[in-house]
Amino acid sequence: MRSSSHRRALIITSSLLAAVIVVAAGLFVVPRLSGSDGQEATPSPSEGVGLGTAMDARRDRFVVTYAEGTKAAEVIEAAQAYGTDIVDSLPSEDREALNAAAQGASVAVEAVTAHAGGVASVALSQALTPEQITEFTAALEGTDGIEAVEPELHMTTLADSEDNVPDDEYFDRQWDLTSQAYGINATNAWSASTGQGVTVAVIDTGILPDHPDLAGQVLPGYDFISDSWTARDDTGRDEDPTDMGDYATAVECGDGYEDRPSSWHGTHVAGTIAASTNNSIGVAGVAPGARILPVRALGRCGGTSTDIIDALTWASGGEVNGVPTNPNPAQVINLSLGGVGLCPTYYQKAIDAAVARGSIIVAAAGNEDTDVAEVSPAGCDNVLTVGASDTTGNRAYYSNYGTGVDLSAPGGDIEADEGILSLLDASPTTPAEPAYGWMEGTSQAAPHVAGTIALLLSLDPEMTGDEVTTLLQESAQPMAGCDRDGCGAGVVDAAAAVKAAQADDGAVTEPEDDTGASRHFYRCRDACK
Repeated sequence: MRSSSHRRALIITSSLLAAVIVVAAGLFVVPRLSGSDGQEATPSPSEGVGLGTAMDARRDRFVVTYAEGTKAAEVIEAAQAYGTDIVDSLPSEDREALNAAAQGASVAVEAVTAHAGGVASVALSQALTPEQITEFTAALEGTDGIEAVEPELHMTTLADSEDNVPDDEYFDRQWDLTSQAYGINATNAWSASTGQGVTVAVIDTGILPDHPDLAGQVLPGYDFISDSWTARDDTGRDEDPTDMGDYATAVECGDGYEDRPSSWHGTHVAGTIAASTNNSIGVAGVAPGARILPVRALGRCGGTSTDIIDALTWASGGEVNGVPTNPNPAQVINLSLGGVGLCPTYYQKAIDAAVARGSIIVAAAGNEDTDVAEVSPAGCDNVLTVGASDTTGNRAYYSNYGTGVDLSAPGGDIEADEGILSLLDASPTTPAEPAYGWMEGTSQAAPHVAGTIALLLSLDPEMTGDEVTTLLQESAQPMAGCDRDGCGAGVVDAAAAVKAAQADDGAVTEPEDDTGASRHFYRCRDACK
Protein backbone atom coordinates (compact mmCIF):
# COMPACT_ATOMS: atom_id res chain seq x y z
CA MET A 1 0.00 0.00 0.00
CA ARG A 2 1.09 3.56 -0.61
CA SER A 3 0.17 6.72 1.20
CA SER A 4 -0.84 10.07 -0.23
CA SER A 5 -0.24 11.74 3.09
CA HIS A 6 2.04 14.29 4.68
CA ARG A 7 3.78 15.06 7.95
CA ARG A 8 4.50 18.30 9.78
CA ALA A 9 6.99 17.88 12.61
CA LEU A 10 8.00 19.71 15.78
CA ILE A 11 11.48 19.47 17.27
CA ILE A 12 12.08 19.18 20.99
CA THR A 13 15.76 19.82 21.71
CA SER A 14 17.41 18.40 24.81
CA SER A 15 17.58 21.79 26.51
CA LEU A 16 14.00 22.63 25.64
CA LEU A 17 12.74 19.27 26.87
CA ALA A 18 13.91 19.97 30.42
CA ALA A 19 11.94 23.19 30.40
CA VAL A 20 8.87 21.61 28.88
CA ILE A 21 8.55 19.00 31.61
CA VAL A 22 8.02 21.66 34.29
CA VAL A 23 5.66 23.89 32.31
CA ALA A 24 2.16 23.10 33.48
CA ALA A 25 0.45 24.47 30.40
CA GLY A 26 2.58 22.39 28.05
CA LEU A 27 2.77 25.30 25.59
CA PHE A 28 6.06 25.91 23.83
CA VAL A 29 7.47 27.17 20.56
CA VAL A 30 10.12 25.20 18.71
CA PRO A 31 12.38 25.90 15.73
CA ARG A 32 11.46 24.85 12.21
CA LEU A 33 12.66 21.46 11.07
CA SER A 34 14.59 21.61 7.83
CA GLY A 35 14.64 18.82 5.30
CA SER A 36 12.71 17.30 2.45
CA ASP A 37 9.03 18.00 2.14
CA GLY A 38 8.50 14.27 1.85
CA GLN A 39 6.19 14.50 -1.16
CA GLU A 40 5.84 11.16 -2.84
CA ALA A 41 4.86 10.47 -6.40
CA THR A 42 2.15 7.93 -7.01
CA PRO A 43 3.84 4.72 -8.15
CA SER A 44 2.86 3.20 -11.43
CA PRO A 45 1.21 -0.19 -11.09
CA SER A 46 3.56 -3.10 -11.64
CA GLU A 47 2.61 -6.19 -13.55
CA GLY A 48 0.08 -8.57 -12.04
CA VAL A 49 1.63 -11.65 -10.51
CA GLY A 50 -1.13 -14.13 -9.96
CA LEU A 51 -3.06 -12.10 -7.39
CA GLY A 52 -5.26 -10.06 -9.68
CA THR A 53 -4.10 -6.48 -9.18
CA ALA A 54 -1.25 -7.44 -6.87
CA MET A 55 0.88 -4.36 -7.47
CA ASP A 56 2.96 -4.96 -4.33
CA ALA A 57 3.65 -8.65 -4.91
CA ARG A 58 7.26 -9.62 -5.47
CA ARG A 59 8.25 -11.52 -8.59
CA ASP A 60 11.45 -13.00 -7.15
CA ARG A 61 10.08 -14.48 -3.93
CA PHE A 62 7.16 -16.86 -3.44
CA VAL A 63 5.47 -18.30 -0.36
CA VAL A 64 4.78 -22.02 -0.33
CA THR A 65 2.28 -23.27 2.25
CA TYR A 66 2.78 -26.93 3.13
CA ALA A 67 -0.09 -29.00 4.49
CA GLU A 68 -0.04 -29.79 8.18
CA GLY A 69 1.52 -33.17 8.89
CA THR A 70 3.73 -33.26 5.80
CA LYS A 71 7.46 -33.83 6.20
CA ALA A 72 8.20 -30.35 4.86
CA ALA A 73 5.85 -28.75 7.40
CA GLU A 74 7.56 -30.71 10.16
CA VAL A 75 10.97 -29.45 9.01
CA ILE A 76 9.67 -25.89 9.07
CA GLU A 77 8.22 -26.29 12.55
CA ALA A 78 11.50 -27.79 13.76
CA ALA A 79 13.65 -25.02 12.29
CA GLN A 80 16.05 -23.58 14.82
CA ALA A 81 14.90 -20.06 14.01
CA TYR A 82 12.21 -18.80 11.68
CA GLY A 83 13.62 -16.61 8.93
CA THR A 84 16.67 -18.86 8.45
CA ASP A 85 17.52 -20.91 5.36
CA ILE A 86 16.24 -24.51 5.56
CA VAL A 87 16.75 -25.61 1.96
CA ASP A 88 19.26 -28.31 2.92
CA SER A 89 16.92 -29.65 5.62
CA LEU A 90 13.90 -30.15 3.39
CA PRO A 91 12.98 -33.69 2.36
CA SER A 92 14.70 -34.52 -0.91
CA GLU A 93 11.43 -34.79 -2.82
CA ASP A 94 10.36 -31.30 -1.75
CA ARG A 95 13.77 -29.82 -2.48
CA GLU A 96 13.74 -31.46 -5.91
CA ALA A 97 10.24 -30.13 -6.59
CA LEU A 98 11.35 -26.57 -5.82
CA ASN A 99 14.46 -26.88 -7.97
CA ALA A 100 12.51 -28.42 -10.84
CA ALA A 101 9.88 -25.68 -10.74
CA ALA A 102 12.61 -23.03 -10.71
CA GLN A 103 14.50 -24.65 -13.57
CA GLY A 104 11.28 -24.82 -15.55
CA ALA A 105 11.05 -21.06 -15.20
CA SER A 106 14.74 -20.66 -16.14
CA VAL A 107 15.83 -19.50 -12.67
CA ALA A 108 17.42 -21.04 -9.58
CA VAL A 109 16.40 -21.36 -5.93
CA GLU A 110 18.68 -19.16 -3.81
CA ALA A 111 17.18 -19.74 -0.36
CA VAL A 112 14.17 -21.23 1.42
CA THR A 113 13.35 -19.63 4.77
CA ALA A 114 11.00 -21.04 7.40
CA HIS A 115 8.10 -19.06 8.82
CA ALA A 116 5.14 -19.61 11.10
CA GLY A 117 2.24 -21.81 10.02
CA GLY A 118 4.12 -24.31 7.87
CA VAL A 119 5.13 -21.56 5.47
CA ALA A 120 8.34 -21.38 3.43
CA SER A 121 9.53 -18.29 1.57
CA VAL A 122 11.34 -19.29 -1.63
CA ALA A 123 13.86 -16.75 -2.95
CA LEU A 124 14.67 -17.05 -6.65
CA SER A 125 17.75 -15.85 -8.50
CA GLN A 126 15.82 -13.24 -10.47
CA ALA A 127 12.35 -11.78 -10.96
CA LEU A 128 9.97 -13.81 -13.10
CA THR A 129 7.92 -12.69 -16.04
CA PRO A 130 4.14 -13.31 -15.88
CA GLU A 131 4.62 -16.38 -18.09
CA GLN A 132 7.38 -17.74 -15.85
CA ILE A 133 5.22 -17.13 -12.78
CA THR A 134 2.49 -19.25 -14.30
CA GLU A 135 4.96 -22.06 -15.03
CA PHE A 136 6.59 -21.90 -11.59
CA THR A 137 3.37 -21.85 -9.55
CA ALA A 138 1.65 -24.48 -11.69
CA ALA A 139 4.56 -26.87 -11.24
CA LEU A 140 4.50 -26.54 -7.46
CA GLU A 141 0.73 -26.55 -7.05
CA GLY A 142 0.70 -30.00 -8.61
CA THR A 143 3.03 -31.32 -5.90
CA ASP A 144 1.59 -33.46 -3.10
CA GLY A 145 1.55 -31.73 0.27
CA ILE A 146 1.52 -28.16 -1.06
CA GLU A 147 -1.63 -26.19 -0.22
CA ALA A 148 -0.79 -22.93 -1.96
CA VAL A 149 1.93 -21.07 -3.87
CA GLU A 150 1.59 -17.30 -3.69
CA PRO A 151 3.83 -14.29 -4.22
CA GLU A 152 5.54 -12.71 -1.23
CA LEU A 153 3.92 -9.32 -0.65
CA HIS A 154 5.92 -6.15 -0.18
CA MET A 155 4.54 -4.25 2.81
CA THR A 156 4.83 -0.56 3.60
CA THR A 157 3.45 1.88 6.13
CA LEU A 158 0.29 3.78 5.25
CA ALA A 159 1.38 7.35 5.94
CA ASP A 160 4.28 9.56 4.92
CA SER A 161 5.55 13.04 5.61
CA GLU A 162 5.93 16.77 5.04
CA ASP A 163 8.23 18.77 7.31
CA ASN A 164 6.92 21.96 8.94
CA VAL A 165 6.52 23.36 12.44
CA PRO A 166 3.36 24.72 14.08
CA ASP A 167 3.48 26.65 17.32
CA ASP A 168 0.11 25.81 18.84
CA GLU A 169 -0.68 24.07 22.08
CA TYR A 170 -0.70 20.39 21.30
CA PHE A 171 -3.91 18.99 22.69
CA ASP A 172 -5.83 21.84 21.11
CA ARG A 173 -4.78 20.40 17.77
CA GLN A 174 -6.00 16.90 18.60
CA TRP A 175 -9.44 17.36 17.11
CA ASP A 176 -9.51 13.61 16.58
CA LEU A 177 -9.87 12.85 20.30
CA THR A 178 -12.72 15.25 21.03
CA SER A 179 -16.43 15.15 20.25
CA GLN A 180 -16.02 18.07 17.86
CA ALA A 181 -15.32 17.80 14.12
CA TYR A 182 -16.21 14.11 14.06
CA GLY A 183 -13.52 13.15 16.55
CA ILE A 184 -13.86 9.90 18.49
CA ASN A 185 -14.98 11.52 21.79
CA ALA A 186 -12.22 9.82 23.78
CA THR A 187 -12.12 12.64 26.31
CA ASN A 188 -15.53 11.63 27.59
CA ALA A 189 -14.57 7.96 27.85
CA TRP A 190 -11.60 8.44 30.18
CA SER A 191 -13.70 8.85 33.31
CA ALA A 192 -14.78 5.22 32.86
CA SER A 193 -11.70 3.65 31.27
CA THR A 194 -8.16 4.50 30.21
CA GLY A 195 -7.28 1.05 28.90
CA GLN A 196 -5.56 -0.04 32.09
CA GLY A 197 -4.24 -3.61 31.93
CA VAL A 198 -4.56 -4.01 28.16
CA THR A 199 -1.61 -4.72 25.86
CA VAL A 200 -1.74 -3.36 22.31
CA ALA A 201 0.84 -4.64 19.83
CA VAL A 202 1.99 -2.26 17.11
CA ILE A 203 3.50 -4.22 14.21
CA ASP A 204 5.27 -1.48 12.32
CA THR A 205 8.64 0.25 11.87
CA GLY A 206 9.55 -0.18 15.51
CA ILE A 207 9.50 2.44 18.22
CA LEU A 208 11.52 5.29 19.75
CA PRO A 209 11.68 4.01 23.35
CA ASP A 210 13.18 7.23 24.74
CA HIS A 211 10.39 9.52 23.57
CA PRO A 212 9.19 11.35 26.73
CA ASP A 213 5.53 10.84 25.81
CA LEU A 214 6.06 7.06 25.87
CA ALA A 215 7.73 6.96 29.28
CA GLY A 216 6.37 3.94 31.16
CA GLN A 217 4.12 2.98 28.25
CA VAL A 218 6.26 0.45 26.38
CA LEU A 219 6.77 -3.27 27.03
CA PRO A 220 9.76 -5.30 25.80
CA GLY A 221 9.20 -6.10 22.13
CA TYR A 222 11.07 -7.74 19.27
CA ASP A 223 12.57 -6.98 15.87
CA PHE A 224 11.33 -9.47 13.25
CA ILE A 225 13.08 -8.02 10.21
CA SER A 226 15.08 -10.92 8.76
CA ASP A 227 17.20 -8.87 6.38
CA SER A 228 19.92 -6.80 8.07
CA TRP A 229 19.98 -4.24 5.22
CA THR A 230 16.28 -3.58 5.67
CA ALA A 231 16.64 -3.52 9.45
CA ARG A 232 19.62 -1.14 9.28
CA ASP A 233 21.07 -2.70 12.43
CA ASP A 234 23.43 -5.32 10.95
CA THR A 235 21.88 -8.07 13.05
CA GLY A 236 18.55 -8.93 11.45
CA ARG A 237 16.16 -10.36 14.03
CA ASP A 238 16.90 -9.44 17.62
CA GLU A 239 15.33 -8.30 20.89
CA ASP A 240 15.63 -4.58 20.12
CA PRO A 241 12.54 -3.14 18.35
CA THR A 242 14.01 0.37 18.17
CA ASP A 243 13.17 2.19 14.94
CA MET A 244 16.53 2.80 13.26
CA GLY A 245 14.96 4.97 10.58
CA ASP A 246 13.43 3.94 7.26
CA TYR A 247 14.96 6.73 5.16
CA ALA A 248 15.99 5.63 1.69
CA THR A 249 16.98 6.87 -1.72
CA ALA A 250 14.82 6.26 -4.75
CA VAL A 251 17.37 3.90 -6.27
CA GLU A 252 17.53 1.80 -3.10
CA CYS A 253 13.85 0.90 -3.15
CA GLY A 254 13.40 0.81 -6.90
CA ASP A 255 9.78 1.90 -6.70
CA GLY A 256 9.91 5.16 -8.63
CA TYR A 257 9.61 7.30 -5.51
CA GLU A 258 11.97 10.18 -4.75
CA ASP A 259 14.38 10.10 -1.82
CA ARG A 260 12.40 9.88 1.40
CA PRO A 261 13.13 10.77 5.03
CA SER A 262 12.48 8.44 7.95
CA SER A 263 8.79 8.30 8.79
CA TRP A 264 8.97 7.22 12.48
CA HIS A 265 5.64 5.65 11.59
CA GLY A 266 5.49 3.05 14.37
CA THR A 267 6.08 5.67 17.05
CA HIS A 268 3.40 7.92 15.56
CA VAL A 269 0.90 5.04 15.62
CA ALA A 270 1.90 4.03 19.16
CA GLY A 271 1.46 7.61 20.35
CA THR A 272 -2.08 7.77 19.01
CA ILE A 273 -2.92 4.60 20.91
CA ALA A 274 -1.26 5.20 24.26
CA ALA A 275 0.82 8.37 24.59
CA SER A 276 1.12 9.49 28.21
CA THR A 277 -1.67 11.86 29.19
CA ASN A 278 -1.84 14.62 31.80
CA ASN A 279 1.97 14.80 31.90
CA SER A 280 2.17 18.45 30.84
CA ILE A 281 3.95 17.72 27.56
CA GLY A 282 3.11 16.71 24.04
CA VAL A 283 -0.08 14.92 23.17
CA ALA A 284 -2.64 12.50 24.60
CA GLY A 285 -3.28 8.92 23.54
CA VAL A 286 -6.68 7.28 23.08
CA ALA A 287 -5.93 4.70 25.81
CA PRO A 288 -3.22 6.18 28.05
CA GLY A 289 -3.59 3.35 30.56
CA ALA A 290 -2.76 0.68 27.98
CA ARG A 291 0.73 -0.57 27.24
CA ILE A 292 2.40 -0.79 23.84
CA LEU A 293 4.09 -3.99 22.64
CA PRO A 294 6.42 -2.80 19.85
CA VAL A 295 7.00 -5.38 17.13
CA ARG A 296 9.30 -4.26 14.35
CA ALA A 297 8.59 -5.71 10.90
CA LEU A 298 9.11 -2.76 8.53
CA GLY A 299 12.36 -0.96 7.79
CA ARG A 300 14.19 0.53 4.84
CA CYS A 301 11.94 0.20 1.76
CA GLY A 302 9.20 -1.58 3.75
CA GLY A 303 9.15 -5.24 4.66
CA THR A 304 7.94 -8.72 3.75
CA SER A 305 4.66 -10.42 4.48
CA THR A 306 6.45 -13.47 5.88
CA ASP A 307 8.26 -11.38 8.49
CA ILE A 308 4.88 -9.88 9.34
CA ILE A 309 3.18 -13.26 9.83
CA ASP A 310 5.98 -14.26 12.20
CA ALA A 311 5.52 -10.95 14.03
CA LEU A 312 1.77 -11.53 14.17
CA THR A 313 2.26 -15.05 15.51
CA TRP A 314 4.63 -13.87 18.27
CA ALA A 315 2.60 -10.81 19.22
CA SER A 316 -0.49 -12.97 19.78
CA GLY A 317 1.37 -15.43 21.99
CA GLY A 318 2.30 -18.04 19.41
CA GLU A 319 5.66 -19.73 19.15
CA VAL A 320 8.20 -18.54 16.58
CA ASN A 321 11.29 -20.71 16.33
CA GLY A 322 14.48 -18.97 17.41
CA VAL A 323 12.60 -16.23 19.26
CA PRO A 324 11.93 -16.12 23.03
CA THR A 325 8.30 -16.64 24.04
CA ASN A 326 6.36 -13.40 24.30
CA PRO A 327 5.52 -12.90 28.01
CA ASN A 328 2.91 -10.25 27.18
CA PRO A 329 0.56 -11.55 24.46
CA ALA A 330 -1.42 -8.70 22.98
CA GLN A 331 -5.17 -8.48 23.35
CA VAL A 332 -5.18 -6.01 20.45
CA ILE A 333 -2.87 -5.95 17.42
CA ASN A 334 -2.65 -2.86 15.21
CA LEU A 335 -1.64 -3.31 11.55
CA SER A 336 -1.17 0.10 9.96
CA LEU A 337 0.54 -1.48 6.98
CA GLY A 338 -0.26 -3.40 3.87
CA GLY A 339 0.28 -4.25 0.25
CA VAL A 340 -1.95 -4.37 -2.80
CA GLY A 341 -3.13 -7.90 -3.53
CA LEU A 342 -5.83 -10.34 -2.51
CA CYS A 343 -5.34 -11.92 0.92
CA PRO A 344 -2.83 -14.79 0.57
CA THR A 345 -3.52 -18.15 2.19
CA TYR A 346 -0.53 -17.89 4.52
CA TYR A 347 -1.63 -14.43 5.71
CA GLN A 348 -5.14 -15.67 6.46
CA LYS A 349 -3.83 -18.70 8.35
CA ALA A 350 -1.63 -16.49 10.54
CA ILE A 351 -4.52 -14.11 11.21
CA ASP A 352 -6.91 -16.94 12.06
CA ALA A 353 -4.37 -18.46 14.44
CA ALA A 354 -3.78 -15.12 16.17
CA VAL A 355 -7.51 -14.59 16.61
CA ALA A 356 -7.87 -18.13 17.97
CA ARG A 357 -5.25 -17.24 20.57
CA GLY A 358 -7.43 -14.34 21.69
CA SER A 359 -6.10 -11.30 19.85
CA ILE A 360 -8.30 -8.74 18.13
CA ILE A 361 -6.65 -7.51 14.92
CA VAL A 362 -7.23 -3.98 13.64
CA ALA A 363 -6.11 -3.29 10.06
CA ALA A 364 -5.85 -0.02 8.15
CA ALA A 365 -7.98 -0.07 5.00
CA GLY A 366 -5.32 1.54 2.79
CA ASN A 367 -4.97 4.80 0.91
CA GLU A 368 -5.52 3.88 -2.74
CA ASP A 369 -9.13 5.12 -3.03
CA THR A 370 -10.09 1.63 -4.15
CA ASP A 371 -12.05 -1.37 -2.91
CA VAL A 372 -10.49 -2.75 0.26
CA ALA A 373 -10.97 -6.29 -1.04
CA GLU A 374 -7.94 -5.68 -3.27
CA VAL A 375 -5.46 -5.09 -0.42
CA SER A 376 -3.93 -7.13 2.39
CA PRO A 377 -4.24 -7.58 5.31
CA ALA A 378 -7.24 -5.23 5.34
CA GLY A 379 -9.05 -7.45 2.85
CA CYS A 380 -8.47 -10.62 4.88
CA ASP A 381 -11.16 -12.24 7.03
CA ASN A 382 -11.07 -12.01 10.82
CA VAL A 383 -9.69 -8.46 10.95
CA LEU A 384 -11.51 -5.28 11.94
CA THR A 385 -10.88 -3.05 8.93
CA VAL A 386 -10.79 0.71 9.46
CA GLY A 387 -11.28 3.40 6.84
CA ALA A 388 -10.40 7.06 7.30
CA SER A 389 -12.77 9.97 7.86
CA ASP A 390 -12.09 13.72 7.88
CA THR A 391 -13.15 16.66 10.05
CA THR A 392 -16.44 16.98 8.18
CA GLY A 393 -17.47 13.39 8.86
CA ASN A 394 -16.97 12.33 5.26
CA ARG A 395 -14.78 9.63 3.83
CA ALA A 396 -11.22 10.91 3.53
CA TYR A 397 -10.56 11.23 -0.18
CA TYR A 398 -7.68 8.73 -0.13
CA SER A 399 -9.35 6.06 2.00
CA ASN A 400 -10.18 2.66 0.59
CA TYR A 401 -13.82 1.63 0.84
CA GLY A 402 -16.18 -1.27 0.27
CA THR A 403 -18.22 -3.83 2.13
CA GLY A 404 -15.05 -5.05 3.83
CA VAL A 405 -14.69 -1.80 5.80
CA ASP A 406 -16.11 -2.26 9.31
CA LEU A 407 -15.68 1.24 10.75
CA SER A 408 -14.19 4.61 10.00
CA ALA A 409 -12.05 6.78 12.26
CA PRO A 410 -10.18 10.07 11.95
CA GLY A 411 -7.35 9.77 9.46
CA GLY A 412 -6.91 13.43 8.66
CA ASP A 413 -7.45 15.64 5.66
CA ILE A 414 -4.38 16.96 3.89
CA GLU A 415 -6.24 19.50 1.82
CA ALA A 416 -7.92 20.98 4.91
CA ASP A 417 -4.60 21.01 6.81
CA GLU A 418 -6.09 18.79 9.53
CA GLY A 419 -3.84 15.83 10.15
CA ILE A 420 -3.41 13.57 13.16
CA LEU A 421 -0.89 14.88 15.70
CA SER A 422 1.35 12.34 17.44
CA LEU A 423 4.95 11.41 18.21
CA LEU A 424 7.96 11.55 15.87
CA ASP A 425 11.70 12.14 15.86
CA ALA A 426 13.26 15.39 14.66
CA SER A 427 15.79 13.66 12.42
CA PRO A 428 15.10 12.78 8.78
CA THR A 429 17.48 9.81 9.08
CA THR A 430 18.52 8.08 12.33
CA PRO A 431 17.07 8.69 15.83
CA ALA A 432 18.14 12.04 17.28
CA GLU A 433 15.61 14.08 19.27
CA PRO A 434 11.97 13.58 20.31
CA ALA A 435 9.44 15.48 18.21
CA TYR A 436 5.76 15.76 17.40
CA GLY A 437 4.04 16.08 14.06
CA TRP A 438 1.07 15.45 11.83
CA MET A 439 0.37 12.51 9.57
CA GLU A 440 -2.63 11.58 7.47
CA GLY A 441 -3.82 8.19 6.29
CA THR A 442 -5.69 5.07 7.25
CA SER A 443 -2.54 4.28 9.25
CA GLN A 444 -3.72 7.00 11.60
CA ALA A 445 -7.37 5.88 11.57
CA ALA A 446 -6.64 2.30 12.69
CA PRO A 447 -4.92 3.18 16.02
CA HIS A 448 -7.94 5.25 17.06
CA VAL A 449 -9.97 2.04 16.89
CA ALA A 450 -7.23 -0.07 18.49
CA GLY A 451 -7.10 2.38 21.39
CA THR A 452 -10.87 2.37 21.75
CA ILE A 453 -10.86 -1.43 21.90
CA ALA A 454 -8.32 -1.19 24.73
CA LEU A 455 -10.78 1.03 26.62
CA LEU A 456 -13.46 -1.65 26.21
CA LEU A 457 -11.27 -4.62 27.13
CA SER A 458 -10.13 -2.85 30.27
CA LEU A 459 -13.77 -2.84 31.37
CA ASP A 460 -14.50 -6.39 30.18
CA PRO A 461 -11.45 -8.51 29.29
CA GLU A 462 -13.69 -11.40 28.26
CA MET A 463 -15.23 -9.58 25.29
CA THR A 464 -14.64 -11.46 22.04
CA GLY A 465 -13.61 -9.89 18.78
CA ASP A 466 -17.09 -10.31 17.34
CA GLU A 467 -18.66 -8.72 20.41
CA VAL A 468 -16.26 -5.79 20.24
CA THR A 469 -16.91 -5.24 16.54
CA THR A 470 -20.68 -5.34 17.03
CA LEU A 471 -20.56 -2.93 19.94
CA LEU A 472 -18.34 -0.47 18.07
CA GLN A 473 -20.55 -0.59 15.00
CA GLU A 474 -23.77 -0.13 16.97
CA SER A 475 -22.36 2.81 18.92
CA ALA A 476 -20.64 4.54 15.99
CA GLN A 477 -21.51 8.07 14.91
CA PRO A 478 -23.28 8.18 11.54
CA MET A 479 -21.00 9.63 8.89
CA ALA A 480 -21.96 12.86 7.19
CA GLY A 481 -21.37 11.18 3.88
CA CYS A 482 -19.67 8.33 2.06
CA ASP A 483 -19.05 8.96 -1.63
CA ARG A 484 -18.17 5.34 -2.29
CA ASP A 485 -19.90 2.03 -1.67
CA GLY A 486 -19.02 1.20 1.92
CA CYS A 487 -17.38 3.25 4.69
CA GLY A 488 -18.38 0.97 7.54
CA ALA A 489 -20.97 1.53 10.24
CA GLY A 490 -19.81 5.09 10.94
CA VAL A 491 -17.09 6.96 12.83
CA VAL A 492 -16.03 5.23 16.04
CA ASP A 493 -17.31 6.92 19.23
CA ALA A 494 -15.19 5.90 22.21
CA ALA A 495 -17.45 7.42 24.87
CA ALA A 496 -20.58 5.85 23.42
CA ALA A 497 -18.86 2.48 23.12
CA VAL A 498 -17.65 2.60 26.72
CA LYS A 499 -21.11 3.53 27.99
CA ALA A 500 -22.64 0.72 25.96
CA ALA A 501 -20.13 -1.74 27.40
CA GLN A 502 -21.07 -0.61 30.90
CA ALA A 503 -24.80 -0.99 30.26
CA ASP A 504 -26.22 -4.34 31.29
CA ASP A 505 -29.18 -4.24 28.95
CA GLY A 506 -28.06 -2.06 26.04
CA ALA A 507 -30.53 0.66 27.02
CA VAL A 508 -30.47 4.14 25.55
CA THR A 509 -27.59 6.28 26.82
CA GLU A 510 -26.58 9.82 26.02
CA PRO A 511 -22.84 10.45 26.27
CA GLU A 512 -21.84 14.05 26.85
CA ASP A 513 -19.78 16.02 24.38
CA ASP A 514 -16.92 18.32 25.35
CA THR A 515 -19.26 21.24 26.07
CA GLY A 516 -21.25 19.26 28.64
CA ALA A 517 -24.22 18.90 26.32
CA SER A 518 -25.66 15.49 25.48
CA ARG A 519 -25.68 13.92 22.04
CA HIS A 520 -28.41 11.46 21.25
CA PHE A 521 -27.20 7.88 21.08
CA TYR A 522 -28.95 4.57 21.17
CA ARG A 523 -27.52 1.10 21.02
CA CYS A 524 -29.26 -0.81 18.29
CA ARG A 525 -30.47 -4.32 19.04
CA ASP A 526 -31.85 -6.90 16.61
CA ALA A 527 -35.02 -4.85 16.20
CA CYS A 528 -33.01 -1.93 14.76
CA LYS A 529 -32.25 -2.54 11.11
